[in-house]
Amino acid sequence: MPLEMYEFKPITPADPRPKRKHRILKSTIILSTLLVLSLLALVFIPFVSSSAITGVANLNASTESLPPLSIPPLTQHSTIVASDGSLIATLYLDNRTPITLDKVSTNVITALVSTEDRTFYTNSGIDPKGIIRAAVSDATGHPTQGGSTITQQYVKNILEFRQGKSASAGTITRKLNEVIYATQITKTMTKDQILQGYLNTVYFGAGAYGIEAAAERYFSVHASELSLTQAASLVATVRSPTAYNPIINPKDSTAARNRVLTMMEANNKITKSQMLKAQDSPLGLKPSIPSSGCASSTQPFFCNWVVGTLATTPELGTTPAQRLARVQDGGLTIKTTLVPNTQAIAQQAATSKVDTSSPIGTAVVIVTPGTGAVTAMATNRVYGLDAAANQTEVNYATSPSPVGSTFKAFTLAAALGQDIPLDTTLPAGSSYHSNSLSNPPGGYFSNAEPSGDYNINIAAATSGSVNTAFVQLEEKVGVLNIASTAHKMGLLSLPLTGANAPSATEGSLTLGARGFSPLEMSSAYATLAAGGKYCEPTGVASITTAKNKVINITPKCSQVISPAVAATETSLLAGVVTSGTGTAAQVYGHPIAGKTGTTTNYGSAWFIGYTPTTTMAVWMGDPRGSSYPLVNVDGVGQVFGGTLPAQMFSQAMTQVLDGQITAPIPPPSNVYLSLTVPTLPDLTNIPASLARTRLLKLGLVPSGIISGVVHSTTPPPGTTIYPGQKVGLGS
Repeated sequence: MPLEMYEFKPITPADPRPKRKHRILKSTIILSTLLVLSLLALVFIPFVSSSAITGVANLNASTESLPPLSIPPLTQHSTIVASDGSLIATLYLDNRTPITLDKVSTNVITALVSTEDRTFYTNSGIDPKGIIRAAVSDATGHPTQGGSTITQQYVKNILEFRQGKSASAGTITRKLNEVIYATQITKTMTKDQILQGYLNTVYFGAGAYGIEAAAERYFSVHASELSLTQAASLVATVRSPTAYNPIINPKDSTAARNRVLTMMEANNKITKSQMLKAQDSPLGLKPSIPSSGCASSTQPFFCNWVVGTLATTPELGTTPAQRLARVQDGGLTIKTTLVPNTQAIAQQAATSKVDTSSPIGTAVVIVTPGTGAVTAMATNRVYGLDAAANQTEVNYATSPSPVGSTFKAFTLAAALGQDIPLDTTLPAGSSYHSNSLSNPPGGYFSNAEPSGDYNINIAAATSGSVNTAFVQLEEKVGVLNIASTAHKMGLLSLPLTGANAPSATEGSLTLGARGFSPLEMSSAYATLAAGGKYCEPTGVASITTAKNKVINITPKCSQVISPAVAATETSLLAGVVTSGTGTAAQVYGHPIAGKTGTTTNYGSAWFIGYTPTTTMAVWMGDPRGSSYPLVNVDGVGQVFGGTLPAQMFSQAMTQVLDGQITAPIPPPSNVYLSLTVPTLPDLTNIPASLARTRLLKLGLVPSGIISGVVHSTTPPPGTTIYPGQKVGLGS
């Protein structure tokens, strides 16, 4: 039968007065039990209390209003799988795997019926002799005495499942409720349905609920594969899941198993030789440790993040608590966006420069533009609590860290959003002191060559990541406008109101003093890759319920900047990789747009790059804080975003893009180009250092020789040039 909810109500008989007939049935049961107790009282006067007999006498009224027994859905494992269906994690509150009766070994069924309820297939759900035994045991203060039928035990399991352990209290009221419900479901369910329900709900000890979980827990086999001795061992635990647990009490478990085998032989279910052979056999345990939760996942950091996002998924419930409860025990199959091959590539890159034993941390996050699908989330840490072994439960991929010059992408997007042309000239001196923004001690200092005072346009300032120029661009655009643009593009943790919101004078905003996670940064840069469309990052593609209903998770996307702004900025960020600070991130055969970032005193280093199909953020830093600078790491004296992070990006992106069609970088929109298009001057026969300075002042990106005399340029003199264009100098 389907493993779903059933509500069992009495079948309407032909008698025109069914309610009266039903009352007669219940009254008969109650009066019979009262008669039994009265007779027993004559023998057990010292033990039978007046309250017990009075309680039975008062039950008629309460059982008249007894509601029909409804069977709630069983708690089931939920699984988290990768995009190809491979298992990432199993989640559950109770270790239970509901199965149908045809998947249970006949050895289990014959052992159970022989031991627990020999008249199971012929009785009406109750056993009068069992009722007498229960009444005596209750009256004499020994409520653990057995005697219930399998049907009554099934009812007891259902009531415990719905109401908690209090439902199993050894009271006459509870026993009579079980009797009434047992007769009720016998009329509405087949014997096989009752047996199946019982085997899926009964507790076998060691945390195993149901026969399938027990078979796997004790013997590492499926319930359909249980041998005679194994089946007898499991059935024996039903009477006392702790005392007869074969793992912790093998001697008592063996004795209980042998009693089960003896009863099977007495009931002609097995031969005497089969009994003797089985009784002489060892328990043959092969325990398996059930793995539950993200801690035992193949991808624990990603798993934890996904489970956290499911708390906000409205399709799973109305509150976070309801949603997480359903994730834990609802039998869901949660198909994620994780691509195993891409994850392996990211993981390899995350440990390529510093391994899991290094104090330096790394994170690599890969997001698909236009959908927000997170296809990889890797760090160079082993998940766990053993700090001495360098384990951690902190996910660096979702933890904020100062982002350095990678934030300049948002300043640039805000400037383009205000239609500021790319050839806008900005002073790019060695230092700058703002009259409208807050200044650090000594003012802002340039991080680019050449030294001294010179002018530079927006395109060249982007390629060279010139701090002094970007602070002046920030003055022109406005801090709050930049913050608003960054928030729209995906930096949702940047507050626009409240105590922690940027002030209008926060000059350090454009230089990336604030912290954001690699996941946020990768998603925000994906907005540029998707033509200005931001998609909320997601790790879930679909959810399949226990009833095989598929819930597809629709990407949450919106156009936040114009396609012209996104295309123009992408063309500028491509210059960062071809000839700017990010040349180490180049991927052969695939144009890359991206940005480097290095924080003060080398506290952390970033590279974030993208193509139309893939966005990747790479972070490196010391989790202990910025007071531990990135120096002397993997043979690099001082780590910049353009060194190790860019190299890690190139290594991973080369493999990710392998076999993909090359996607060209879009040209800048004419809106942002000067009305008068300049041409390249003649730079031949002059020192290379002077030629490079002139190119920078024109907003161009010099490449080629850095010393000696220039004898040729690429393109040649007189060629039409555009801001940010690369010009090669030849000797």
